[in-house]
Amino acid sequence: MGDIGKDQDVKGSSHKVSLSTVQHIMDKEDFQSPLEIILKIMNQAYESEDYKLALEAAKGAAPYLHAQLNEVNANIHQMKRIQEMSDDELHYLVNKN
Repeated sequence: MGDIGKDQDVKGSSHKVSLSTVQHIMDKEDFQSPLEIILKIMNQAYESEDYKLALEAAKGAAPYLHAQLNEVNANIHQMKRIQEMSDDELHYLVNKN
């Protein structure tokens, strides 16, 4: 069906695609990014009903498509209105700088 199948030459585990397979895909079609290659492998694996390989390729493509959000700490200080501040707070505010 496609270039990638269950009997594909793989290294280490059945979830990896060989370098020769990637080079074959790159030579056959004009790709400009690693993401395009990963998506091509994912789609061909899915069409060949190799769902484990398709899932692994999808995991490889995820960082290119979905930004990993970092934890952000926001220090928010809510100011009181001047009429609500104590003398100490007003004194601190005036002498702060």
